[in-house]
Amino acid sequence: MIEVTNQNFNKVYPHLERTLKNAKFIAIDGEFTGIEGGDVRNSLFDSIYERYEKNRNHIQPYIIIQFGISAFQRVHDKNKYTAETFNFFLLPRTIPSKNRHFLWQIESLEFLTMYGFNFNELAYNGISYLDQVDKTLLEQQIQENTLFNNVEQSISYKEEDDFKNTVTQIFEWLKTASDEVDSIKVKSPTPTLQYFMHKELRKRFSNIWTFSGNNVITVIKVLPESRQILEQEEGFILENTLLESYVGFSKVFNFLITLKKPIIAHNAFLDFMFIHQQFYKPLPQKYIDFKNNIHQLFPTIYDTKFLSYELRKILQTQEKWKHNSLSGLMSHFTKSHGKYIMPGSPAIELATNSELNDTVSSKKYHTAGWDAYFAGYLFIRMTHIFATKQYGQGLNFKEFTHTELMNSIKSFANCVNIVRGNTSYLRFDGPEPKSTRPKWLYVKMLTSKPVTPSQVAEKMSKFGRVDVKQYTPKRMLVAVANHGSAQDILLHFKQNNELYVVPYNPIRHSPSVQLILCHRLRFRAIHLPIELVLRKNHVAFHRYPRKSFLWPLLKAKTLEIMRQQFVWACGWTVSLVALVSDGRWTRREMIPPLILDEVKVICMGSDPGTTELG
Repeated sequence: MIEVTNQNFNKVYPHLERTLKNAKFIAIDGEFTGIEGGDVRNSLFDSIYERYEKNRNHIQPYIIIQFGISAFQRVHDKNKYTAETFNFFLLPRTIPSKNRHFLWQIESLEFLTMYGFNFNELAYNGISYLDQVDKTLLEQQIQENTLFNNVEQSISYKEEDDFKNTVTQIFEWLKTASDEVDSIKVKSPTPTLQYFMHKELRKRFSNIWTFSGNNVITVIKVLPESRQILEQEEGFILENTLLESYVGFSKVFNFLITLKKPIIAHNAFLDFMFIHQQFYKPLPQKYIDFKNNIHQLFPTIYDTKFLSYELRKILQTQEKWKHNSLSGLMSHFTKSHGKYIMPGSPAIELATNSELNDTVSSKKYHTAGWDAYFAGYLFIRMTHIFATKQYGQGLNFKEFTHTELMNSIKSFANCVNIVRGNTSYLRFDGPEPKSTRPKWLYVKMLTSKPVTPSQVAEKMSKFGRVDVKQYTPKRMLVAVANHGSAQDILLHFKQNNELYVVPYNPIRHSPSVQLILCHRLRFRAIHLPIELVLRKNHVAFHRYPRKSFLWPLLKAKTLEIMRQQFVWACGWTVSLVALVSDGRWTRREMIPPLILDEVKVICMGSDPGTTELG
């Protein structure tokens, strides 16, 4: 693995470009300064839209500080892949007219410390980056010729004192220097200070010219004619050099999106949210916009966490792994001398490059470069099993081509795992999948003793993963991870004296419907002439002449309440709009049948005739 910092980035980048161009697929991973905010946690109640909104609000102040890339190439005429891995340390720089900042969650700091993260490398040699917004801001300053003024205002007091000493030093040197022969070197440790010193020294001394070096500036004495030629050739070289130093790792990101090669990651939802906000644009408010942006940037994505769940469905019990974490899956495929690697699975070799100081040999989890390599390794192992199962049991020893391996998992492209949500995954290139979780459970307190959601969760968690939220003061809803756990909970609490637990029915258990039932006498008093009778496969409206001048307003309001309740509860676009002329309905609406034994919402003053509506 090649460690890439600000010191060797320019040296490594050409080799990185060639490696990525030749790759069949590219695995990535990131390490963050934080991922959660406050006491809010992932919940089985979360829809994908709610989860995106929750994540968007939480991760905005955090950043990626380490980014791993592992490029996998298929060896020609061999059943073998080679992988070359890069580990980037990333740290934003203050840019002119904008003071950038980020937060670091203590829990994440402790976590990275536990796994040996090199904080000194990050602080001293982290690579800068820009998103499109900040890059556009700098380009605008260059075009408007305001960049130097903004840089000048950002110079610290210490840098200003050092520059004054440099001016004095050059002034003394010029007294004895020969034209275009002698030179002097002055330190300029940051790109911003180097840019400032170039511009200011050339402005103060008309008989010198400056050249950039590695954290130094070389000053030579020149003739007026030579100075004029150099100024004409200069153009915006200094400005573009400064801009490129700020762009840094974003150059890698921009190259990745031009390649459009398959991207592999493990449990990648947060990774792509961080990538979007850090290297592309701030996260949009709507999930659909984020989804479209990511699919446009990376048309083909495979999540090894999602693949592992799909693969478990077709494996025998003895072939399944215990844990779907990156380390758990790696342990499964590498322990016992490859016991669970199927015959014919491609060999995987980690390539090294001595010219680029590829000296990091110990593989460590939660180092972004190694985690990217592990994700690519697992991708190859799992795609081979999928291909073997797909093409038939008689091909256990077949060596598949790369195209055959990719075709075996084509249906899983752009499906990304969702941790503890209402749906188990999202899809970047199509409609969102329907939830396969069991229906929520409705919990009602049967005693006067107060019970909290955490107490209910504690009682039910022994049956599996559950999340509990307050529904009304004495009622709660429970989301359960799987159907087996839901059945166990219902069976266990069937005869319970404290808690009444049944599957949740959106209409029967709706506070709004109960509110309408409780207030039917009020409607009767003002002669609101409606009765809605809901039976299985049957809907009827009762009609009769208007008896109150309030009738049009109250009727419209009641119908709107019913319409909202039906749409919310059943997901149907139901129209209950009707017109009255001379006391009779003049419009009939078809309403889908409701799967209910019998629910009545009665708002009437007398008992007129009935008109069937479907």
